[in-house]
This record gives sequence, C-alpha cells and structure tokens, in this order.
Amino acid sequence: MRRFPPAFALFVLASACSAGGGGSVDGGSRDGIVEVSLDVPPGCPPDAGNAKGIGAPCTPGGGQCKGGTYCSCDPALGTLLVGVPCFCSIFQLAQNGSKAPCMDSVSADYCGAGATCCNYLTTLAYCVPSICLPDNQCLVFDADAGM
Repeated sequence: MRRFPPAFALFVLASACSAGGGGSVDGGSRDGIVEVSLDVPPGCPPDAGNAKGIGAPCTPGGGQCKGGTYCSCDPALGTLLVGVPCFCSIFQLAQNGSKAPCMDSVSADYCGAGATCCNYLTTLAYCVPSICLPDNQCLVFDADAGM
C-alpha cells in the first residue's frame, strides 16, 4: 500500500482513484497547482451522478455541480488540480477528535448509492464514485511524509 504526504490534501478532495489495487498516483505541486497522474479505471468518471450528484460529469468552470457539490477540476482553497477526472463530489470536515471521519463525522448514507466515503487523515470525509476506486480502496495519506 502506497502512502502519500498531506500536501495532497486538495488532491484527496478531488481524487478519483486509489493507489491500492493497481491504481497509481504521482504528482507535484507548484504555485497552487497540483499536477497529478492517475491510472483511471474504465468507466471513471461515470456517465451520470447518483441522486446526490456524486460522480456527475463536469468541466472546469462549467457550473454543472449543484446542491453543494463541487467539480474536482475547479480551483479549491487556492489550489488547482491538473490531471484528475472531472466529476462532482462533496466533502465534510471532521468533528474535533475524529479518528475516521467517514465513520464518526458523516451519516452512513453520506455519499449515496454508487459512491464511497473516503477519509483524508482525520481531517475530512469526501465522496468518490465507487467505479473510480480499484478494489474499492481509497487513497491512504501519510501525515509523517511531509512536503
């Protein structure tokens, strides 16, 4: 299992694929741009989103994501991701003291059908279309890796 430094935090918000089970992630950051190289599984992103809009296709700056979802290809918190599939997603900051945000900070149906809740360390929960996760595994980030 490959671990990633926290500098990829915004990548997590928009990531579509796991590094476990055959997926890979390579990337770098400069001037608020995070360049990412992903092995995207066939069918990722899906043709349509679920009832909550997770997985709906979007384009940078296109405004297609509604109801509190955001496009993985739009700038977020001063960072722009390059090289990720463009789909609508949601995220939720974890409660204080959270150990696993998907378990203790959001409801069991947070992401809806056909989507998986993934943790970013103990900081937040985010949703990824399940078809985009090889072997149904989320990325694992390593707080000790630094960057």
